[in-house]
Amino acid sequence: MRVAVLGASRNTGKAFVEQAIEKNLQITILARSPDKLPFTEEQLSKIRVIKGDALIKEDVAKTIEGADIVLCSLGAKIEGLSISGDIGVEETGVKNLIETIKEANAVTAPRLIMVSSTGVNGNYDVPYVCRLFYSLLLTKPHQHKQVAEHAIKNSGLPYTLVRPALLTNGKLTKTYRADFGVCGYTVSRNDVAHFILEQCVLANKFINASPSIAY
Repeated sequence: MRVAVLGASRNTGKAFVEQAIEKNLQITILARSPDKLPFTEEQLSKIRVIKGDALIKEDVAKTIEGADIVLCSLGAKIEGLSISGDIGVEETGVKNLIETIKEANAVTAPRLIMVSSTGVNGNYDVPYVCRLFYSLLLTKPHQHKQVAEHAIKNSGLPYTLVRPALLTNGKLTKTYRADFGVCGYTVSRNDVAHFILEQCVLANKFINASPSIAY
């Protein structure tokens, strides 16, 4: 199986790539600075790296060519109460993905898997005590994720929108809960990557669905 990854240089995308190469999947990633990728030499030997930018359509096209699944793990960097990085990058990245896939006009289109967030489509999957925090800090990033989600849902392409609770750098536990409407406080990036790999990719579940994931 061939998987293309946008946003592989850090966080959930990085964790997914590390776990996916252990399953011998064919992984292609897009990176602005290939020389700064946080992977070992052994890991890099198992990854196809395309130098480029998710904001450039031609670079996206090179990355996803021949892919069965495309994972979009783009987004702003959120640490504590601060937000940095390319806020809104997922909106443009998803637009480029959809246009590129449709222009390729392949017999079978790849499935788009996007790492989104709880609270993007309402508060039903956000604990009550966290809702003020979400509204104060995450309104802007969530607006961009909502646009990206809407574009994917209306693209006519097969998709999965993964909505994790507040992300941590915790260890892989494999004891998370994942389904539509799951409500919880946190989940590690390693466990989100595990869910995407094991359930969404390898088990081919949650097609055209929007599962939330939390402990």
